[in-house]
Amino acid sequence: MKFTANYVMQFLSFALLLGAVAFYVGWSIAYGDWYDIGLYSVSVILILFGVLGMLLSHYKIKQEESGVA
Repeated sequence: MKFTANYVMQFLSFALLLGAVAFYVGWSIAYGDWYDIGLYSVSVILILFGVLGMLLSHYKIKQEESGVA
């Protein structure tokens, strides 16, 4: 396994996904508000960027491994 920018992107995307879940749970516990639209809007954007970043980096890693340019 060669260390490339795509692996860094995959790690950062995973960290973004975990950070979004931690933000949602932490905010909800701290303020006792599990149904806040502002909380949803921030969490959903972070989760989407995390998931899409992981999918994109996984796709690029598979392309690198197969030798497709």
